[in-house]
Amino acid sequence: IVMHHLRLIGFVGWGVLAAAAAADGPLDGLPGHDRYQLVSKHLSELVVGGRVQRVRWEDDGLRFGHRERTYHFDFSTRILTEVPKGKEEQARSRPQARRGRGVRRGEQRDREPSPDGQWEAVCHEFNVLLESADGGEPVAVTTEGDRKRRYGKASWVYGEELRQQSAMWWSPGSTKLAFYALDERPVLDYYLVSGLTEVQTEVLVEGYPKAGAPNPIAGLMVYDLHSRITTRIDVGDEPEQYIYQVRFSPDGSRLLFNRTNRHQSVLELVSADPVTGETRVVVREEQPTWQKNRPYLKFLEDGERFIWETEKTGFRQYELRHLDGRLLVTLTQGEYPAANVVRVDEAAGVMYYRAYSPPNPLNAQLHRVGLDGSGQRTLTPESWSHSVRISPDGKWFITTYETVDAPPASTLYDTEGRFIALLAESDSSKLEELGLESPELFTFRADDGETDLYGVLYKPSDFDEAKTYPLVVDVYGGPESQRVRSRFRTVQPACELGFLVTIIDNRGTTGRGKAFESATYLKLGSVDLKDQVDGVRHLAQRPYVDGDRVGIFGHSYGGYMAALALLKHADVFHVAVASSAVTDWRNYDTIYTERYMRTPQENAQGYDAGSCMTFADALVGDLLIMHGMVDDNVHSSNAWQLIDALQRAGKPFEMKLYPTRAHGLGREAGRWRWRFLYDHLIGDETDQPAATPRPAAHTW
Repeated sequence: IVMHHLRLIGFVGWGVLAAAAAADGPLDGLPGHDRYQLVSKHLSELVVGGRVQRVRWEDDGLRFGHRERTYHFDFSTRILTEVPKGKEEQARSRPQARRGRGVRRGEQRDREPSPDGQWEAVCHEFNVLLESADGGEPVAVTTEGDRKRRYGKASWVYGEELRQQSAMWWSPGSTKLAFYALDERPVLDYYLVSGLTEVQTEVLVEGYPKAGAPNPIAGLMVYDLHSRITTRIDVGDEPEQYIYQVRFSPDGSRLLFNRTNRHQSVLELVSADPVTGETRVVVREEQPTWQKNRPYLKFLEDGERFIWETEKTGFRQYELRHLDGRLLVTLTQGEYPAANVVRVDEAAGVMYYRAYSPPNPLNAQLHRVGLDGSGQRTLTPESWSHSVRISPDGKWFITTYETVDAPPASTLYDTEGRFIALLAESDSSKLEELGLESPELFTFRADDGETDLYGVLYKPSDFDEAKTYPLVVDVYGGPESQRVRSRFRTVQPACELGFLVTIIDNRGTTGRGKAFESATYLKLGSVDLKDQVDGVRHLAQRPYVDGDRVGIFGHSYGGYMAALALLKHADVFHVAVASSAVTDWRNYDTIYTERYMRTPQENAQGYDAGSCMTFADALVGDLLIMHGMVDDNVHSSNAWQLIDALQRAGKPFEMKLYPTRAHGLGREAGRWRWRFLYDHLIGDETDQPAATPRPAAHTW
């Protein structure tokens, strides 16, 4: 069936090509394909080493592995020697870390063993029961549960957006079990059809709260194994709130959980008495936009004091707080965000943490501060980004340092920040052998005239400044994401087909402070997309960047950005591949969408301005829509709505649908993406459809 103004790739337009290229893929035979294959084959070998492995701290020195060899560094002599094979001491056996019991996306575990190994909490048909290790009769904790009234189980949106993979929690002493009591009756069901390639199909149903629609109502209960009494926890009277990150305090006397309002602008750490169910607020955080839902929390050895992450100053920092609600000490300070806590050394009274301290906001430095808030200082060189491991005695640390274009190396320092020794360097001889160059980190100014933005540009190995190349933007750009990091990047194999490829971090992404993150609040698809546009305009000033051949592709939020870029900025973008894209935020779930957009009822103008359908009649360039038909995250209705709007507007486009795929489309989809970009940006113009007239020429 040929639809009006539509070529169905894989069904009509590219069906023959797909069959012909099935053996070697859609890129086979293209100019540069051999180089593409060669670079792809050796991608993991282009730069090796630089990072140490199998680190073992000893009394007299340090033992570590590097590129299949073992070395020993002597602290007293400062001599690094290779340990001969056959004479290496066998590393002391260490208990293997318990492997995480993975669950499917958006779900929670059905079983939780007690710490003492005597019981296992089981969620069976949405009820909680206890199975004894001695094989005794199971204890039914609840009996009235069903799909819409859940015990020991949360919901898809809790698993997907709040990372809630557990729904039952044991106390440290194995005497109490806390569990969800979740009412999903207000939530509307969403239906997917599976088996699209079979003779008969099957309907898949899931409660999925769309933006502005009713949410599940979350409650908590605690079962006491000794008294066999179940207590309902007072979680508060607001049915629209979210209850998550549930855990017992270290001594088991309190049940702790996070509570946030539907706007997610207020976060409370709540302490509950598991016997009476009474609660009190320990910490309250509030932001004018949104508050981070899962701040870092780490208890000290006394089980009462804890390290807490806060953004009250506009930058992520750390505090020392008490479970009784007191703020004891502000630990970290600065007009820049802290990153992560590396180690808390209570014996020495210090905390080590990384932070994006000046002058480069991409470089994470190691810092140290006393647990009394004194003596904050930087321990690493500022011109690199560092990942760190600290010795158990707190005297030494290894840092692996790198930048976008400088491969990693590992060095040893003492914890006063004094350089001790170079331990390992990278070998980039394969990179040089293949004639490949590292990518370029570039910066440009946002349209506010103040904010510096960063991007990475990849070039082909035969790059020639005297030639011009099409530019492809690899985009994600979603809130709280970050793709441009000061981490070494090798190459982008697709450049060998004749592209320049760039990745740009727009405002709204993370790592730059709350104001930077909040720039897109209530207006997704505006400021974030404008920064991508300005990044292209910045690069197009270079003589070798062809501003008349610009493509963009992305997946999920990146697919949204790609489609919207082509629809809203036809003077800048000419080709787009939108994979698994949200096309209107009314189609996505409450927790994610409303955190950044509030509800459609409150922000109709923002939703309309960020909808692809609003701009469907403005399509000028070449658009490929790709989507999985059993995507339970970004539903295929997103694609169908855009398809319908484009058809009604009489706009030609192409699409490739995957009847058995969910949110991930697989490697094959990536190859078709590059083929589409090649055909419309590089391929023989005589083989292309007649071009639709474009808006006025570029003005940059």
